[in-house]
Amino acid sequence: MFRIALAGFLAGSLGAAALAAPPTQGTIEPPEQAFDSAMRQAVGAPARADLSDQATVRLDGDLLMVPTGPATHLLNLSDREVPDGFIALLVGSEGMDAPGTVTFVPAGFVNADAAIAWTADDMLASLNRSIEHKNPTRVQTGLPPLEARRWVLPPSYDPERHEFSWAAMILPKSAPRGSDGEVNFHAIGFGRDGYIHLSVVTNEQRARPAKAMVASFLNGLNFLPGKGYNDAQPADRHSAAGLAGAMGIDTLAKAEPESSLWSSDRVMPITGGVVAAIGALALFFNIHRQMRVNSRRM
Repeated sequence: MFRIALAGFLAGSLGAAALAAPPTQGTIEPPEQAFDSAMRQAVGAPARADLSDQATVRLDGDLLMVPTGPATHLLNLSDREVPDGFIALLVGSEGMDAPGTVTFVPAGFVNADAAIAWTADDMLASLNRSIEHKNPTRVQTGLPPLEARRWVLPPSYDPERHEFSWAAMILPKSAPRGSDGEVNFHAIGFGRDGYIHLSVVTNEQRARPAKAMVASFLNGLNFLPGKGYNDAQPADRHSAAGLAGAMGIDTLAKAEPESSLWSSDRVMPITGGVVAAIGALALFFNIHRQMRVNSRRM
């Protein structure tokens, strides 16, 4: 199944890029050859894969890890961006339709326990403020302004393993309520020198496999001796951006009371509940008034 999915992806998405790539030893590498090379070097479950010099991850189920070299080659051929600190591609049941990119961010020690002090509404509001700061630049370049509507995977922090995951539905402001769109699932394991980051891009309709990939990855992630969160020393370099930087937002701040109500897709059912409550209250007063009228007549 994975071979078919990846081969189809390569044949469809890599064809034009492969033709545009510089020939190797006078020949053009066929997409199938790139796939076969990646498969020969990949690590499949059940197994333990190395993540640079920082950690290892135990692969379970249908997970497969394509290491840095062949994974970078696949991303280049498909005209996808290779992120800084790229380590590997993590592939699951969705194949190359929704692979996970694994990176190490050498940000220094991040006080991940700070996540305990923030609610999901605080984080959504903080994310929206960061998006709003970038919207003027988007508009200038002809792109629609965005907003974070709701959590597809609410922020979840494990204080024992120092692991954090989340996924938000981010859409153009003009998109109708309840719309589906691109969703980026994030999973972070915090260590002494920085953090391992897994990113999986998909949509809400196909969120279940991404959630399973995130959970399995974090469950199997282990930092090497001396590299873990609890190995940090007072003299170690600390991240200036902190938890907010790891989440890709400007700063974390408490949500305003109305922001969590009116800036999300929850406004429709909540508004319906308010209308129902008002209707019930009006009915109560009408019945009470009618009873008073009847009592006077008696």
